[in-house]
Amino acid sequence: MGTTKATRAADKSQVCRKFVTALHKLYGKSVPRIELPVIETVLFAACLEDNQWALADAGLKKLITSFFDLNEIRVSSVNELELVLAPLNKADWKGLRIRSILRSIFESTYSYDFEKLRRQTLEQAVKTLKKMPDITPFIRDFVLHEVLGSHIVCLDESMLTAAKWLGLLPEAADLNEGSEYLKGGLKKSEVSEFCHLLRCLATDPKFIPRFVDHADTEQTMADVMDRWAELQLPPKKKPNKPPAPKEVSRSEKVDAGKKSSAAIPAKPVAPVKPVVPSKAATLSGKSKPSSKPAASAAKTVAKPTAKPKASGEPKSASAVPSKSRLVRAAEKKTAIPAAKKSASSSKQSTAKTVKKK
Repeated sequence: MGTTKATRAADKSQVCRKFVTALHKLYGKSVPRIELPVIETVLFAACLEDNQWALADAGLKKLITSFFDLNEIRVSSVNELELVLAPLNKADWKGLRIRSILRSIFESTYSYDFEKLRRQTLEQAVKTLKKMPDITPFIRDFVLHEVLGSHIVCLDESMLTAAKWLGLLPEAADLNEGSEYLKGGLKKSEVSEFCHLLRCLATDPKFIPRFVDHADTEQTMADVMDRWAELQLPPKKKPNKPPAPKEVSRSEKVDAGKKSSAAIPAKPVAPVKPVVPSKAATLSGKSKPSSKPAASAAKTVAKPTAKPKASGEPKSASAVPSKSRLVRAAEKKTAIPAAKKSASSSKQSTAKTVKKK
């Protein structure tokens, strides 16, 4: 491929002519024309953006015949307009722009007569169109070119992408910069044909996937015909990339851990062998059962708790104390103070002997 930059107007013009001649073999030499009122030209430009000419023409005719008049289109919802414009690319945005354009024109003139634009200069027309909300650079440039016959290259996003892939435009150029860049290599009479053929290429289903993949190095005007020859060849197969490792969330890790633990069988527990007393212990008769199991068993066995009985229930015979128990309790009570007296008397006697000494 060429490496020198062809930035002069003469070089641009030569490259553009060669490119147009090459496109004639695919899409022919005829260039469609439109003869519509100004307001319908604006609506057609909204339908044509990023679409083929035939689809845009059919979409505008369907839009006009589906509603009673332009006023009904103005008051319709975006969803209703989207259904009518469904075959077009980005039909929802087109419905929004069409409704917004009609509202702007109606609020400024209280009618749908926009023919005053033909009598304005280029600067006045640009100011008038800039006042409309949701209008794109392509709609503005297309209306100025078709209505006023201005020397303007009309580019939309699909045409811009194809032009960058071929090397017709620098990689960093936007719609306005790309229009000015190509304007230097095209005559006023060549603009319509060039834009139509570039639009046919940019919206061709065979080449749309190819324009998405940009080259590793930036292309220039000198590379246009080489890139065009490359475009005619079948696309190169890309090596399959290894699949990216899937990120496992924390919840999935927990679930996987539970499944793995459930899948692992439990280890069999060996049976406990009974303790056999030794021969010497059995002969001497001193073999004693181990106290540890008994103690542990005693701990595990819960003590029965007596339930409190109601006050009104009669006491059983076992609960009533017998006479012998009452007598013993009385003797104990009388014995305790006697013992206390004897102890105190003994203490006094000991104290007296100590004093005598």
